[in-house]
Amino acid sequence: MRVSPDGHWVWNGVAWIPNPAESPNLPVVYSAPVPQPYPPMAYPTTGGYAVAPKNPAVSLIVSFFIPGVGSLVNGDTGIGLTILLLWLLAIALDITVIGLIVGVPLGIAMFVWGLIDAYQGARRWNARHGIIS
Repeated sequence: MRVSPDGHWVWNGVAWIPNPAESPNLPVVYSAPVPQPYPPMAYPTTGGYAVAPKNPAVSLIVSFFIPGVGSLVNGDTGIGLTILLLWLLAIALDITVIGLIVGVPLGIAMFVWGLIDAYQGARRWNARHGIIS
């Protein structure tokens, strides 16, 4: 009987057959998996980064409840903080009679300015980024 060089097969004169003398529990060669790099993410897109538009109505509604926050949402932090702080000052001034004379008109002015700036600020932001709103 001829045995193959690897020892797994035996020639019986007609064909190669499995070697009966070979151990049935052959060791399995394990190779560690090759780490695959992650596929690139969808950003940036081929034309650059995608920019989501600012919704003027959302900025207006947010500013209706808290004046100045609509401008903050649009990225106008200086104007938004100014409106918010002056509105809070107007509320704090309403404790005295003189404060009422100054605070009520100041509070109303900050409220209206916050609404207008929130709406127009969102439109300005969209125009700067090439979005028609």
